[in-house]
Amino acid sequence: MTHVLKVWSRRCTVDPVPVLTISAIILGPILALIIQREVGRYREKRDRKLKIFRDLMASRATRLSPKWVEGVNAIEVEFYAKSGKDKKVIDAWRVYCDHLNYFPQTGDASQVSAWDNKSQELIVNLLYEMAQSLGYDYDKVGLKRNIYVPMGWGEIEIETHLLRKASLAVFSGSKPLKMSIEGPVEIAGENIVPPVQSQVLETRPQEAPKQLPEK
Repeated sequence: MTHVLKVWSRRCTVDPVPVLTISAIILGPILALIIQREVGRYREKRDRKLKIFRDLMASRATRLSPKWVEGVNAIEVEFYAKSGKDKKVIDAWRVYCDHLNYFPQTGDASQVSAWDNKSQELIVNLLYEMAQSLGYDYDKVGLKRNIYVPMGWGEIEIETHLLRKASLAVFSGSKPLKMSIEGPVEIAGENIVPPVQSQVLETRPQEAPKQLPEK
């Protein structure tokens, strides 16, 4: 570079130092703004990744919650890459999403349990790849075991799911709504007693009428 400047200075009468100084004055702030903008973009993208990771870590025990669903759906956008650690995250995400499409429709308890165990394994693998991409040193055993969720939350989630399915089955007409009649019912002026209730009434001992005390 020095040799080039010497040759250029011999051939040109213009002093190169002022030219270089002016160029540095003009280009310096521009380059600084470009670098600052790229650094800001990198930080914003990392913050979005961290938010998704935090949401999934906090809701991994309640996979029907909106936070979990939104986090899973946002992975493809924020972690998209064709190589590197983010590519491993996308690959793990695609395997998990593909598994969700094969929920057992028969309702068999053993099949549902096997499907849920596989889901848990794929979730741990997905969270592990996300942790590696973000620089967290987590192991798969910790991601699987170190979870706190009150027992009542799980019961409420399961009961809500079962209640929703039962309601849809009744309202769609695929299952009847069971009803039972207790006590006598009056239809068209006739007093009808259900068989079960009448049997109870027949086996009930007769009570003697109470006598009022004499004054």
